[in-house]
Amino acid sequence: MKSIRSRLVTTLSITITGLVLSILVATDIAVDSWIDNEFNRGMKSKAGMLMSLIDIDEEGIDFDFSGLFMPEFSGNTETEYFQLWSQSGVFARSESLDLFSQKSLPLEKIKLGETKIINIELPDGRNGRVIYTRFIPPLDLDDDEDLTEGVNTSLQQPITLAYAASSEEVDFVLWLIDVIFVVSTVSVIVFIRLFVRKSVDSSLAPLNKLNRDISQLSIADKNAVIAIEEPVKELQPIVDSLNAFIQENRQLYFREKRLTSDIAHELKTPIAELINMAEVAIRFPNEKELEEDFKPEVLKISQRLKSIVSNLLLLHKYSDEALPKQDACDLNQVILRTLEKCDLERVKFEFQDDIPAVVSNLFALESIITNLVNNAKQYSPDESIVTVSTLFSKDDKLYLSVTNELKVPLTEDDLSQLFDPLWQKDSARTSNDNFGLGLSIAKSLSKAIDAELQVSLSGQNITFSLIIS
Repeated sequence: MKSIRSRLVTTLSITITGLVLSILVATDIAVDSWIDNEFNRGMKSKAGMLMSLIDIDEEGIDFDFSGLFMPEFSGNTETEYFQLWSQSGVFARSESLDLFSQKSLPLEKIKLGETKIINIELPDGRNGRVIYTRFIPPLDLDDDEDLTEGVNTSLQQPITLAYAASSEEVDFVLWLIDVIFVVSTVSVIVFIRLFVRKSVDSSLAPLNKLNRDISQLSIADKNAVIAIEEPVKELQPIVDSLNAFIQENRQLYFREKRLTSDIAHELKTPIAELINMAEVAIRFPNEKELEEDFKPEVLKISQRLKSIVSNLLLLHKYSDEALPKQDACDLNQVILRTLEKCDLERVKFEFQDDIPAVVSNLFALESIITNLVNNAKQYSPDESIVTVSTLFSKDDKLYLSVTNELKVPLTEDDLSQLFDPLWQKDSARTSNDNFGLGLSIAKSLSKAIDAELQVSLSGQNITFSLIIS
């Protein structure tokens, strides 16, 4: 199972560590190169100083060197070495070479004007570097031009200079820098890992708390909602959606709970009547008058039970099912044909003649019409008129409306419960002919054929409108 936390920690750690390592590596290389170049530049400067002490006059090569001012070449301080070669061989070297068994620096053949630095082992056993340079010393002439004309320029010859010094201090500094780099790298990796993990845990804390709140939430608790103490921009839409989902499912939960209670209530009375009648029949088996009265009553109660169960099954069957719309029909004719077997004494028709044919499900339309008209007649005064009308609107929608006067006044709050299964006003609960399922069935069938069933109040009149697109 993938983990957001692990992925974030790993991705951020690798990314930040890679960036920091790149900076550290670049810094280490730059510092190493700078120190190494500075050491080499120092050697070139020292070699240049030695080269400035050499010139050529009429007597030959003149090396104006004094160990008094450069004690490092005599071995009195940090020992350094130099050696000079002319065409005839070695003509000068530092006194420090005489202190060890190795009396001479190795000669490196280089071109005139070339400079070369290589690593060597010094005569004293230390690691060091030697710089070789091959040059032609300048002529040491007097300012008198007459004398200059008599100088033999053939005396000029190339000289090779070798200057060697220990590089152990530089190597130690470079090694120390590398050690610091490695330690810093390990420390940075550990710190970044801990920092990223802490940051991710802190950022995911609201999400973890949200998860705990959800796990402890009870849908049966009417007041239970999900809330985050410090609103998080990314989580707030999720919290709002979850609360809406919980509220919807809580309503379904309590609706199902109430439905179960209502079903038990509706079935309890006829079942109790059947039990009482059976007990009386068993107690008085020879009473013919009882037998004559019981049979019709038992049949009536059984039919009532069958009607309740059939309507419940019908409601359950079409609550989440889409019905095929393959029947082309005239809505006015469907209404007349559906209601022709009903008592139409209280029914008034107001049809629009030029409405177009509709393609829908004939069974669903007939069931909706029957339930709406029966509901209107059941809950209206005995002498009142139930109006059934049709209308084709300008927005190409077909309206079927059933309007009746209310026997029991309803409120706007009651309208939201009219389509709930088995819901009835208290004064109508004792009816043996109505079970509070007709409107629920009409609502489910409306959804099944992509139609909309609406209800509205106008004074003492209520109107149910089926809107077919």
